[in-house]
Amino acid sequence: MTTRRLTFLLFLLLAGFINAAAQVLLYYGGGNIDNGYGTNGQILTSYVLFPSAYVKPYAGNQITKVRIGMKGAAKNVTLYIKENQRDSKPLYTQSVGTLSEGWNEVVLDKPFGITGKKNIAVGFKATLQADAALGYAKEKVSDGDFIFVNQTSKWTSTGGTLCLQTMVEGDQMPQNELAIGKLADQTAPYDAQTMTFTTTVRNMGANAVASYTLKCTIDDTDEQTLQMDHGLDLNATDTVAVSVPSTVVGTHTVKLWIDQVNDAADSNPQNNTAEARLIVKDPRFARRVVCEENTGLWCGWCPRGMVGLELMKERHPGTFIAVSVHGGDELEVNRDADYNYAPFTDSQKGAPSCMVNRKLSGDPYFDIENLYRMETMAENHLAYTMEARWNSDSTAIETTSHFFSDVDIADAQYNVAFIVTEDSVTGYAQTNYYQQTPDQEFYGWEKKEVHTTDCYFNDLARGIFPSYSGTPCSPASMTAETVYDYSYDVPLPPTVTDRLQVNVIGVLIDHRTGYIVNGFCLKPAISQWEELGICPAAPEGQTPVHSLCDLQGRTVDKARRGLLIERTTGADGHIVTRKIFVR
Repeated sequence: MTTRRLTFLLFLLLAGFINAAAQVLLYYGGGNIDNGYGTNGQILTSYVLFPSAYVKPYAGNQITKVRIGMKGAAKNVTLYIKENQRDSKPLYTQSVGTLSEGWNEVVLDKPFGITGKKNIAVGFKATLQADAALGYAKEKVSDGDFIFVNQTSKWTSTGGTLCLQTMVEGDQMPQNELAIGKLADQTAPYDAQTMTFTTTVRNMGANAVASYTLKCTIDDTDEQTLQMDHGLDLNATDTVAVSVPSTVVGTHTVKLWIDQVNDAADSNPQNNTAEARLIVKDPRFARRVVCEENTGLWCGWCPRGMVGLELMKERHPGTFIAVSVHGGDELEVNRDADYNYAPFTDSQKGAPSCMVNRKLSGDPYFDIENLYRMETMAENHLAYTMEARWNSDSTAIETTSHFFSDVDIADAQYNVAFIVTEDSVTGYAQTNYYQQTPDQEFYGWEKKEVHTTDCYFNDLARGIFPSYSGTPCSPASMTAETVYDYSYDVPLPPTVTDRLQVNVIGVLIDHRTGYIVNGFCLKPAISQWEELGICPAAPEGQTPVHSLCDLQGRTVDKARRGLLIERTTGADGHIVTRKIFVR
């Protein structure tokens, strides 16, 4: 939702009187001439729009001057005031002649009276005498950025805010007048207990505010009061925040309004209320994001992809699933095997790159956070979980997928695929261009060699089964809230070096689009538990384990006896080992 920002600058004010004489400058954005727009010789008519709710407090006063900020000169300038920028007939017109670079102040031949009942659009037509002559501020405000290109009769915008300022003068300036800004709609993360809504409160009156009171409700219930006992000077702005619960699934209305100003009613209730939607999604339908990264040992900038994936797993454990797919090197999945990753690597134009849920693409370091948020915010109707365990001789992983929808699906076309990844793979030389910039820190890579074996490859794709596109798993139609199961045995890829480091990822794929609609990642469990008895004398420095059941959750082969090594990857990417002796 676009935040509309209206700034008021008071030049002269005799506060404390209801009929206080004052000058107020109304404008949008930051008020600076940051950039220029247009081309030499182009004829543009530019407007800012002040809605009636914003000018209502100034009813009975007059617009006396208009200030125009330019990055270059213009000629044949005519000033307009309309009710709306698209109106064919202006309410006021005045020939200006020329404009120079910088701020140009135009005194109205006849002051324009403000009724407070209608919008006021202020603009000017001009022939630009230089490229990028029309001044605008970089802060974007939609009501402050209307441009009509006369040669093409089309509307456009600068992408910022026009440098058009309107001076209001009179002796009917408002008292105890605060205006509340916009509230933005929010979608709560699945694990959030509360959500915070933030907005601004602006002093639009002709007197200082010693204190004011806000009230807030969610769905018109649970009213809470926010007492602001600090002062708010003339033309000053407060930033206020309110937290509301976000545990009840559904769409809720959050309402925030100004209740009292200086222990009195606000003089203009029209701009006192802000509303927004709070969307609380069913946590059963949490969308886990599967990021398939294109990388290679030959790729000198690919260490940033390795870093990016590790950072994302730390920030979003359980909801971000990483798959590091090598191409063109010795870690590439066998292209002749059915479980190869060639459809993905062949689709990528460079490295490092990534696809998020096979829908959004970008850089796995610079873009990945935004891509993740876009996918987690998107609507999702399919819940997906999976169980996985090693078979009796640890040659395959037995999986059972469970999925269901919250709506009926008449034409269900879903596939499932299973990705086997391995962590803590080492002994391969990664090309590293970050060693060329030793003065710029990049997570230690600036200190490594140009071809370094001092690294560990996590989430390394060893194969995708039965194929990249998966296999059909859904019935022809799905009934809401009905759980469907699908079992599949994933063979252990021959390139896996340590089953302790294996992960299996199930991905549910919409066959019609090819997009991944949900995923699930876990380490396979041991297929059977066997009581082994107490180890009376474990070697020094090793931890005795009373039974194999104590190892539940670790990916160990039940056939392995004696010394077991539990390996985990630390935050810096290095392996942390824990020795365990099982008798």
